[in-house]
Amino acid sequence: MELPQYTLKPNVNCMVVPWIFKLLGLSALFYAGIYFNVKYALKTEIPPLVNMLIFAFLIVLILTQVILYHVKFGKYKYLFFTNRIEYEAKKPATFVFSDFQQAELKQGLFDRMFGTGELKLSKDFMIGPISNVAQIKSYLEQLVNYYRSTQQRYKAQEQQASMQQQMAQSQQSAQQPRQQDVQQQARPAQQQQPAQQQSQQPEAQGSGQPTGTGR
Repeated sequence: MELPQYTLKPNVNCMVVPWIFKLLGLSALFYAGIYFNVKYALKTEIPPLVNMLIFAFLIVLILTQVILYHVKFGKYKYLFFTNRIEYEAKKPATFVFSDFQQAELKQGLFDRMFGTGELKLSKDFMIGPISNVAQIKSYLEQLVNYYRSTQQRYKAQEQQASMQQQMAQSQQSAQQPRQQDVQQQARPAQQQQPAQQQSQQPEAQGSGQPTGTGR
């Protein structure tokens, strides 16, 4: 299993605060609906005890949601590998360094409040909100540069290996005709040797001692 080079968690407080404002707005709308229905539809007032119960219920609901959001967002993290970034969240996402063009730094209202920022890497992938966003941006660019230099070295090694293979093949193809020429030159010499042996045999027979004549 490949281990990440660096693990980065987003700023949970900066992620939770917008949801708190949303919950407060929904709670206000909820109470306003009850208030106007009771006052204008029922033509009466909400008893103080009921008001206290409503507010207590809304406060408990908001605190519960805040705790749940903290637990939920606390599990989110960015994993930096040598060739990609993986985002582990409710909707996982992956960004590969081959698609990197630039890291655009963005800061919204809540980012300025918490000293955080976001890095937009593509249309569909963004890192944030994170603290020390400038340092993370520099680290990310170093990773991308290292990935690109590694890819260039790997391509150069592949080209060198292919060139060496082509040279070896060309040398083998050049040696084959030479071997064929040597074999062709050796064949007439081998054919001449039996002919010389056959020509030497009659000479040997003709040079034998003459048979004796009768007296």
